Amino acid sequence: MTGDRQVIGFVGLGAMGSRMVVRLAEAGHEVIVHNRTAAKSQALRQPGIRIAGTPAEVAAKADIVCGCLLDGAAIEQVYLGPDGLIDGCRSGQIFVEHGTFAPALARDLAGRFGAHGAAFLDAPVTGGPEGAAAGTLAIMIGGPLEALGRVSGVLDRYAAKTRYVGQSGSGLELKLVNQMLVSSHVAACAEAAAILRKRQIPLDVAHDMLTSGWAASAMLERCLARIRDGLLQESEATIAGLLEPQRLAADLAADAGVPLGLLPPVMDLFRRATDTGSGALDLAALVTTVEAGG
Repeated sequence: MTGDRQVIGFVGLGAMGSRMVVRLAEAGHEVIVHNRTAAKSQALRQPGIRIAGTPAEVAAKADIVCGCLLDGAAIEQVYLGPDGLIDGCRSGQIFVEHGTFAPALARDLAGRFGAHGAAFLDAPVTGGPEGAAAGTLAIMIGGPLEALGRVSGVLDRYAAKTRYVGQSGSGLELKLVNQMLVSSHVAACAEAAAILRKRQIPLDVAHDMLTSGWAASAMLERCLARIRDGLLQESEATIAGLLEPQRLAADLAADAGVPLGLLPPVMDLFRRATDTGSGALDLAALVTTVEAGG
């Protein structure tokens, strides 16, 4: 099922999905795509990429269908709405969703597809738009292991690491822990950078030293570099984009009976930044909310 002659469907052509589709087409796959905003589909029109009018049409014409949708509401619309993926699915197909959403919804979708003889994998990714373009994403998989074996050749086109986590929903549970850590690291970087700027410590020196030892993290390296270079404008990695994953991570912790001391104030900082007009700005711009105080 992983040969190049397969037709690959793809729904959700945002910052991540559009780059995944390009990598699939460049690898020789025929890809049929759909996006709720039609202009994003048209922007990808090129040899090897066909445009479908509905998600159901994608499902009807593809052997494997992947998605990278914004959130749970988008997934419910595209999968379960009129002319959705469920309406067009058939026995033997595999559906792979890379978005971040509630694990309970993943388990519901797995049951619905299973009733049609199809398989569903929750397969959230980490690595950002840069990783999608470079083919270096990491994918966390929940669902039937046999289905993963049948789609691995497709996922390898845009991922450098794919790991099976367990039953349906478990890939998302691991991703929510990932997003909890990302959020905390961004907040810590914002506070650290505010101190560095206040004390007039050279940010190039600070970046070199702080990323060379135990303080290092991917978010510290990325955000401190952008603060140093003044790259705090709108980007594809936004402050507001982490609000929903933070809420879902908090729900996961509550369901697991784990009390959280760090995430709640981090969530408050992100909400304050969003409420004061910084939600569309790059994650690195969280430093300005810290500096504003209040």
